[in-house]
Amino acid sequence: MIHLLSRCNALQQKIHHRGLPIIIRLTQQQQHSSSYQRKPHKNDHIISKNITQHSLILSHYIGTCDEGQRKTIEIGKEIPLPNSAEINTKGVDVLKLPPIYATLSKWYLTWFVVMTANAGFCLAPEMFDHYSFFFLTMGTFLCSSSANTLNQVAEIKYDALMERTAARPLVTKTITPQHAIAFAAISGASGVAMLGYGCNTLTAMLGLFNIGLYAGVYTPMKRQHWFNTWIGSIVGAIPPVMGWTAATGHISPGAFVLSGILYAWQFPHFYALAWRRKADYQRGNYHMLPISHPNATKMVALTHSLGLLALCVMAPFTGVTTWSFIATSTPLNLWIIGESMRFYKQGTNSSAQKLYKCSLYYIVAISLAIIADRKMVRPYLEKNKSTEKVVEGTPALS
Repeated sequence: MIHLLSRCNALQQKIHHRGLPIIIRLTQQQQHSSSYQRKPHKNDHIISKNITQHSLILSHYIGTCDEGQRKTIEIGKEIPLPNSAEINTKGVDVLKLPPIYATLSKWYLTWFVVMTANAGFCLAPEMFDHYSFFFLTMGTFLCSSSANTLNQVAEIKYDALMERTAARPLVTKTITPQHAIAFAAISGASGVAMLGYGCNTLTAMLGLFNIGLYAGVYTPMKRQHWFNTWIGSIVGAIPPVMGWTAATGHISPGAFVLSGILYAWQFPHFYALAWRRKADYQRGNYHMLPISHPNATKMVALTHSLGLLALCVMAPFTGVTTWSFIATSTPLNLWIIGESMRFYKQGTNSSAQKLYKCSLYYIVAISLAIIADRKMVRPYLEKNKSTEKVVEGTPALS
């Protein structure tokens, strides 16, 4: 028992050295191991069943919270002490693997990535090729699954401290890290191979580059510098370019229409989300702009919302959209700018929630507007123009 308490003191000093005041309460899982008893903790109902004999309940002081209020956050998670024996992960039922893989892949995010890649393919000035479209869809899906899985492997101990990620398979030990790495390797290799075989080498290289950028650069940077969001936005902007290159085989200015919109859109979208989850990110030791620079966060969201308007105005110059797209997109841009302005002035969770919901509707509507303009409005205008030329060139009857 004395040895165990000395370990607690050492751990407490180590965490204090990092600048996070920690309250440590020792618990015993077996009655015969010690006469020490603790009072029931209010968060005991969320403690995982896979706990060791000796563990810690941690809580720490959060200096920057909603509206600048000081607050102490109870983590409510039991953290194994150093060198304590861990329970071996049992074999996983094969029938349970699909939902586990879906969670590792962050299926909701992967679906969105695939959708943006498909949109980039549809915007390209080429005949629609079902063969290339199929391989683009499957290859992008597998590449995204690989990147998201590697992200979770690298963040197991951090995910265990956050409420929204504490139930992930790697945290709950439903699957081993080695199994997850194997799944990521097979998915990544298969995805890049499918993009190279069914599309072209350029698209395959973009897919491989995005896996490395997300898992190798963005993931570790989240705990180092608030600039990580800019890197993450690049990751999100690449799939539409992949769709364009899959259809055309090269990169041209038109490839960056939807890509640029996605890049700028991610700032009001993500910061509106992160604003309401500052305490959770603080638990996970993530360095996010809303935690360290709340005023700058609101300004960045507003300026990038204004940038969306500028990008939509510039789109017709690339030839991807017609001039009517400016009129179509302006109401959507004024909406997100208005919500960003509200968030900038108020800086409340309510205004952040409204901006977040607006951003979700915005990206779907603006993507559909671009595709509709490209595939419906442009052909209609070109058909009318060609008809007028034929009529003008027909000699009048005498």
